[in-house]
Amino acid sequence: MNYISLIEELKKRGSIPGLDAIQGLLEELGHPEDDLKIVHIAGTNGKGSVFAYLSSILMAAGFKVGRYISPTISCYEERFQINGTYIAKDKLERLYGVVEEAMRKEEAKIGLRPTLFEVETALSFLYFKEEKVDYALVEVGMGGRLDATNVIKHPELTVISSISYDHKAILGDTLEEIACQKAGIIKESAPVVLSENPEEVCKVVKHEAAEKKVHCIEVKPQDYEILAETPYGSTFLWKEQRYETKLPGNHQISNAVTALTASEYLFEKDYEKNEARKKIPKELDTMNIKAAQQGGIIRTIWPGRLEVLKKEPLFYRDGAHNPDGARKLASFLQKHFTNKRIIYIMGVLKDKEYTKILQYLMPMAKKVYVFRPNNERGLSAEILANTIKEKADVPVMIEPDVNAAVSKALEAAQPEDILVACGSLSFMEEMEAIQ
Repeated sequence: MNYISLIEELKKRGSIPGLDAIQGLLEELGHPEDDLKIVHIAGTNGKGSVFAYLSSILMAAGFKVGRYISPTISCYEERFQINGTYIAKDKLERLYGVVEEAMRKEEAKIGLRPTLFEVETALSFLYFKEEKVDYALVEVGMGGRLDATNVIKHPELTVISSISYDHKAILGDTLEEIACQKAGIIKESAPVVLSENPEEVCKVVKHEAAEKKVHCIEVKPQDYEILAETPYGSTFLWKEQRYETKLPGNHQISNAVTALTASEYLFEKDYEKNEARKKIPKELDTMNIKAAQQGGIIRTIWPGRLEVLKKEPLFYRDGAHNPDGARKLASFLQKHFTNKRIIYIMGVLKDKEYTKILQYLMPMAKKVYVFRPNNERGLSAEILANTIKEKADVPVMIEPDVNAAVSKALEAAQPEDILVACGSLSFMEEMEAIQ
């Protein structure tokens, strides 16, 4: 496919915060984003989980839903999907041809050179418009205010998920500074749903919403009741309705409630505009919505987020790649596996706060297998191993890649052990199926 060589060319341009290049590219393409009903989400962690839930709910209600995702863990085509189906390679080839032609015109005309993420963002808008999706769910790449996705002028709804420390060199050293960048996606045309967050984050987001004169719908712990948590999922109550999720971890309950809150707003707005739905008695319409919400939550899957790959020994993979993600992973393991041997399989990126990640994870470690992710930003296995030895008195084995590490860990594990592959999402596309 010709687009593969273009991707390699664009990768060399790196990442450049700002909106000028993508604005010029979208101008050449006729601004396809203006014809879409977009839900836009920013946050440090939980973006993908919230949208996995929301997509599943909207699909259960009969809507055609596009999702633009980055990074991905299955294949490149996963970035662009409709109702859970990845874009076909021949369609991607054709659309890349359209976007490349527009990109070359922009470069010749005004000298701006879009990055890979900017090109992918424009392509997603073009794809979703062409396929006439009912809703396009679009994730911010990094930050918000200067992210390429922030060309969206009139979203149906904006969402802010969990905010914590990450990309500090670019987004700021304090939670308030980081939250200010994330809150930059809030627009005058739509309210914002705010996930559970520290008070300093909530204050910044609510201030931005007030400045834009839009309602901030805040999700709080008292909004729901946790009924049960297991290593395989949870059940909870929200607005007197019982829900079950197969995504483990109590943070996924909070993500589910964020998605439910967002869907409630979208359903209500759609009802007011949809003459066909108005012919249905409101009580029956409400019952249908609740069924879609319950069905959507229980059917949600989201690979790489406390995903169970094997049950004996129990093997999870989780994309914990920053301190907050590591804290949530450690909390889950401590709650469910206090007396079990935890064996980690780890690869991290060198620009992440891996020493802080290790501070959360190593207290439970009995053995660690490390490798360097096949990524230009990958941290050497030797440096990771030495850093682990400074934090904990545990055996550390260096392996050439993730699959070698997984193989050795499985060979050494007992049936009652808990294996956890974590540290980055970047290596998960390389992982072979586990038998």
